[in-house]
Amino acid sequence: MRDSDPASDMPAARRPAVVPPPTAATAPRDVKPPPGEAERRRRRLRQEFAVRITVASLILVFNELLAIDRVTGSVIRLTALIGLALNVPYYLAIRTGVWLRPQAYVRMLLDVALTTTGLYGAGGLGAAQYIGVYMVVPVYTAFVFSSRACVLATIFATLSYVAVALLQASGVLPFTQPPLPDAWRIAAFNLLVLNIVGWLAALLAEAYRASRHRLAALYGELERAHDESLKLNAEIQSAARRYVLSEVVAGVTHEVRNALQGAFGHLWLSRRAGQPLTAEVRGHLDQVEQACESAMRIIRTTLDMARRPAPEREVVVLADVVRRTAELKLFDLRRDGIALEVDVPATLPRVLASPYQLQQVLLNVVGNAQEELRARSGRREIALVGHAQSGRVVIEVRDSGGGIPLTVLPHVFEPFYTTKEGGNGLGLAISAGILEAFGGSLTAENRREGGATFRLTLPEAARTAPA
Repeated sequence: MRDSDPASDMPAARRPAVVPPPTAATAPRDVKPPPGEAERRRRRLRQEFAVRITVASLILVFNELLAIDRVTGSVIRLTALIGLALNVPYYLAIRTGVWLRPQAYVRMLLDVALTTTGLYGAGGLGAAQYIGVYMVVPVYTAFVFSSRACVLATIFATLSYVAVALLQASGVLPFTQPPLPDAWRIAAFNLLVLNIVGWLAALLAEAYRASRHRLAALYGELERAHDESLKLNAEIQSAARRYVLSEVVAGVTHEVRNALQGAFGHLWLSRRAGQPLTAEVRGHLDQVEQACESAMRIIRTTLDMARRPAPEREVVVLADVVRRTAELKLFDLRRDGIALEVDVPATLPRVLASPYQLQQVLLNVVGNAQEELRARSGRREIALVGHAQSGRVVIEVRDSGGGIPLTVLPHVFEPFYTTKEGGNGLGLAISAGILEAFGGSLTAENRREGGATFRLTLPEAARTAPA
């Protein structure tokens, strides 16, 4: 469980760079802790009370069944009942929401003190073989409170028992049970085991909390990358719809313009062929011609709007674009058990393009490879490899799938051509169009060793281009 208890002692150098929300112990009384923090606190308190009540109840039952004598049994019984009864004031104190950190330490130290009292009732030095009961307090303290609290409980338990044993040996406290001949040796051994368990529990709890914090930070990064990937995918879908709309509008308006041009020709012929026209007919023909001219103006405006503008360009470092793409896809690929290898040197020549659009292209191509590998068994790998070749920069996306069928390969970049159920056949067509707008190309081929390779090629940027 995450150590966000007020008694947390994680070193500042190992904590994530996140300001913790105010707790009831540190925040003003009128500020409520976040709902998630409040629920975690309640869960830890339930665990703490469950451990305390369970241990006290077991000791009480054990004492009633196997009490050594009346005096010893009465001391242990009283100690266990006090331990059970203290849970009521503990609970009421917690409900006040004041000084929660000192309260946690007080409860822990009182648990050690009650355990020491119970051991004294069982014989003190004469109960050296029962010192292991102390281990309950450091272990649950390590995971419910903090590692520092665990160490403190271990040290306090050791000193408490040694103090009782020394007071008995010096005659200050009476022996409730005669000690064994080698009681000091047994006590030393059990105290050594107690300290080993206590310090080991503290180290394990610290490592556990550190891993939980790292896991939480990593999960947050993965969620951020996943959300950004979904956002980019939505942008790609929106671009696809705009692409289709512009193509449809351009095609329809072009055909309508051809029909209107034919109508203009017939109007010209009707005015110059045959008998002279009456004024009324000429007026109707003028109205028709004006309407056709209005339609032509609308068509020219529509064609100008549908014509895709030239994309903005800047000097792009392809290694950075590939790295960002890999970060966005890493979560999905790991979830599907697909290995991703990136070999794109940062020394590759720069290109003139839009980094956002190049990232769209890479996400689309890598996503297609992921869909191909997702349902396959055996080796599942995707590699992004970059190199320069004859004044051009090449990024290859290789996969270990089944390759592209020979009947499909010539059509993979055609709009609306798809072999996937529910696909629209626009992703690769749009990607190819983006690269063509930057003077590059997108090609596909099958690999000899199996799988497919999509090759993104772009011309090198001029050395005088601004960085």
